[in-house]
Amino acid sequence: MVSHGIVDLPDFISNRLLHRDLARKIMGNYFMLPRYPVWGKDEVLLQTPKTNYSLGNLEQLFVDMGVTDGPDKWATVRDSSYTEDPGVKTYCFNGKDIPTSAFFRYKNQEDFPDQVPDTIFGDGDGTVPARSLQMCHKWNSTVNVTEYSGSDTGEHDKVIQNQDFIKSVIQIISEDNMNL
Repeated sequence: MVSHGIVDLPDFISNRLLHRDLARKIMGNYFMLPRYPVWGKDEVLLQTPKTNYSLGNLEQLFVDMGVTDGPDKWATVRDSSYTEDPGVKTYCFNGKDIPTSAFFRYKNQEDFPDQVPDTIFGDGDGTVPARSLQMCHKWNSTVNVTEYSGSDTGEHDKVIQNQDFIKSVIQIISEDNMNL
């Protein structure tokens, strides 16, 4: 939501700044931002030469980017929890051991927010950081956790194409139908 769009496509094919502006309008994207308690209040999410942005000053990031409704949208979602046990039988399937964005850094202030920042990577599924993926491991309602390693089977959008995943889902559905 800072400067990204579809970064790998040249702007003459897909204008990343146009995509960025659209992404900033979609409320669902605000639900995907890091939140407490998985991220600490002062943990840096975006760094510029002048400011370190964290959950503690995320409203200021929106102001500095010129996203006038950003603070209000963030206020709507920031206290909603995705860490609590849902209380229903839960099966978790996710990737792991794939470089995933951990935080972003602008080396030059004049590049913020319209240029693409440097990405500092951590572990995850290529889209979701490992610490968010790990939340379901802590729930009492979790029946089973299956993790897939490697970009062929464990990448965020490839898990649902993974044949082992498909077989597992069919087995879960079949077992649940037998218990009705």
